[in-house]
Amino acid sequence: MSSTKEALFINEEMLSKLPGVGDEEVSVEEREMAKQVGRAFFSSLGTKPNGEYTHDADEICIPESVGRYRIFSHKMSPNQPLYRVDDSPEIERKLDCLYNGEDLEYSMVVASAASVGAGLNETAVADKPMTESERIVFFLCGGGFASSDTPLSKWYYLRLSKELGMRLFVSRYNAIPDHVFPRALHDVYSSYNHLLEHSGFKSKNIVFVANSAGCNLALGAMQLALMHGRPMPAGCVLVSPLLDLTMAQDSWRRNQDHCVLPLVPLAEGHCLSRVYFGPTAAAGTDAFVKQLRHPLLSPLFCDAAGFPPMQVQVGGDEVLLDEAKDFVRRANKSNVLAELVVYPQQNHYTLLRGRSQLDKVYGNTKRFIDSL
Repeated sequence: MSSTKEALFINEEMLSKLPGVGDEEVSVEEREMAKQVGRAFFSSLGTKPNGEYTHDADEICIPESVGRYRIFSHKMSPNQPLYRVDDSPEIERKLDCLYNGEDLEYSMVVASAASVGAGLNETAVADKPMTESERIVFFLCGGGFASSDTPLSKWYYLRLSKELGMRLFVSRYNAIPDHVFPRALHDVYSSYNHLLEHSGFKSKNIVFVANSAGCNLALGAMQLALMHGRPMPAGCVLVSPLLDLTMAQDSWRRNQDHCVLPLVPLAEGHCLSRVYFGPTAAAGTDAFVKQLRHPLLSPLFCDAAGFPPMQVQVGGDEVLLDEAKDFVRRANKSNVLAELVVYPQQNHYTLLRGRSQLDKVYGNTKRFIDSL
């Protein structure tokens, strides 16, 4: 294990009260403030650099009553084949430009005390199965493709590990605006291959769990796995999924006054879809919309045949509501078991805030995973 660069200590009481993962219910004032913050964040995309993507810690040490995690680097599997996307030469070129066996990927193993039967030693945060039958969560954080790992995310990982009683393997993908499509997708797919080939986890013991933009990457990685004949995970849980980068679904307009995600026209330079796709001469044209409808960019339009059982959780006040519903309908039409859970009056922010709401999200996630 690599040497520790920094350490942070928290206790169980702190973990339970951290905003966004703890017991505090969402106030009306917080709900309104979240709208302003969300709009400000998405209005600044692409207008200023975040600097190079950095990995500022190898390990954070915390009391065994809470948990522990370790960040480590690994190389792309030498067995990973070249990408082949026959229906879009431009997408294929963008993917093949990333194929470099010397690239380093970064991932994280998270273990709460509840997820391991013994003490939180080095084995608990190693990227190997603790037992032959151990099941692990392959987790993908959201954040509008702009961040795959924030301090708040770390607490969420620990709480999720505790609630599910499972360790997490988190893919820390490179973020926009410094790294555009398909860098994040490549990172996530390489991490999944690492879990299968190097770590030795069997696909039947891996469950994808993702939120927001992480859901987009999760479904993209599963598409690539199918293209390359890789095994599917046992199941997939998508929370508030961002699945259609054209933002053409009616709920983007119908729920604008209720949600924290702003509708920014595709012609605008700071539109999330444009920033994520990267420079293109077709921006703002019908040709660009067609490019955004490619399934690796907008998984709503993918062929779900061959996917594992899935659960989709979404808020009734989210701008993403309609694409979540449409994706479940399409999956079921492809004979894929897909369950839809809608939380009335919850938006993209409040769905993962407050003890009572989190109990519902954690409870539904655990129920689905236990059913696999």
